[in-house]
Amino acid sequence: MSEFEEQVLKGLQSCSINLKSLSSQKSCIGAAVSGGADSVSLLVSLCALCKPLSIPVKVITVNHYIRQESETCGDVEYVRTLCQSLCKEGYDVELTVCELEKGQVGSLADKKEIGIEAAARELRYDAFEKFIEEKKLKCLCLAHNKNDQLETLVMRFLQGAGTESRGGIPQVRGKYVRPLLDIERAQIEQYLTQKKISWRNDSTNNDTSYLRNRIRSELVPLLNERFAGWDKAVLTGAQKAMDDAEVLEGCPFDMLRESFASRTYQVFFENLRDDSFDESFYSLPRALKIRALLQLANNAGCDMRIPYVFLCDVCDSVDCADNYNRRKVEKRFANMCFILDENGVTVKKSDEVQNEIVFSAIIEKSGFYEIPAGQVFVPDGIEFPVLLRSWRSGDEVQTADGGTKKLSDVFSDWHVPASKRQYIPVVQELKTPEQKIICILGSCLGYKDWIVKNEKV
Repeated sequence: MSEFEEQVLKGLQSCSINLKSLSSQKSCIGAAVSGGADSVSLLVSLCALCKPLSIPVKVITVNHYIRQESETCGDVEYVRTLCQSLCKEGYDVELTVCELEKGQVGSLADKKEIGIEAAARELRYDAFEKFIEEKKLKCLCLAHNKNDQLETLVMRFLQGAGTESRGGIPQVRGKYVRPLLDIERAQIEQYLTQKKISWRNDSTNNDTSYLRNRIRSELVPLLNERFAGWDKAVLTGAQKAMDDAEVLEGCPFDMLRESFASRTYQVFFENLRDDSFDESFYSLPRALKIRALLQLANNAGCDMRIPYVFLCDVCDSVDCADNYNRRKVEKRFANMCFILDENGVTVKKSDEVQNEIVFSAIIEKSGFYEIPAGQVFVPDGIEFPVLLRSWRSGDEVQTADGGTKKLSDVFSDWHVPASKRQYIPVVQELKTPEQKIICILGSCLGYKDWIVKNEKV
């Protein structure tokens, strides 16, 4: 057993997966494989660990058809060839290929008013659920690694995520386990190189219009160079956040009521309903108010991230008992309506979309700035000062070939629903007579960023 395979075995044990027990139960183990280095190393190491115990490895790969067909179909063929090669070497490997219909991801994104990546993830996990059931799997191994975890934690911090999100990627979620979560990407590539096994590279990983890719290619190298030990500090902070979230959300309510003597915490669990919270809402600490609002929004069918700054505004809109006895307050974000009155707070989904939001600010330097959708990062590499503002009908942005494209067409390509477009800011030049739009900062809502640098997008 190689050192890498020992680490994978340790990762499985951390996920409470005992291979000897699987063997004695004549069970099999599952692996999701895309063809990238992470998932290929996962498959190869699982085969090495499972063969001596006669544990079959069931593999699933999903073709989303959201990249060029030659690339995405090439990934599937690579995984098929790899599995066939492993079978010839005596490993018990069985591959299931899930082919989504062309355009299926885009259709779901439009229907549910979510981004392409979110729609692809939903369909992928639907396929995983069916696969787990059909193959009667004890677990399905996913290939997220330590680098993925760090990138996720940095990204969520930069987006102003709350405690429940700052714990990062969970090692175990139901039947999904991640045995590579403590293994670095460099170790993964070294393992495959030693094995003389190739892997596929996703071309979108080089697209720095995605926030995660910019963090990976620009921010992480800087942190590694200038701030030794930053990764351990971030992971430690994530564990603390996860522990906090587990106490507030994962424990049975009666345990929490016993743990907290204060009546304040008891009323949080006693008075939270499907769509409302009674007047005791106003006496809660802000942390519990925000959790209550998020829970009510989720119950009402909210399918987008609600910015922390908006939730704080809801909490602050009625700041004492006297206020809510005298007036009714309504706050809206997209199609979610938050109603506060003498009876407490109610959250419901409305057919009416938030009225047009208009904002603008002159920005003198690169950095993070507050907008109605939360925090947004204005990048460097552009000539300051610039105007950060909401988009307007008829706006156009520069393209790589020197032309322009309507923002409405960009939003359509990104599958941004009309209710969300008003929250996405643009950056406009001020020093040129044309005052062209040079950035679309969609990452504040989980979409791409469109950044023009040196006449290139």
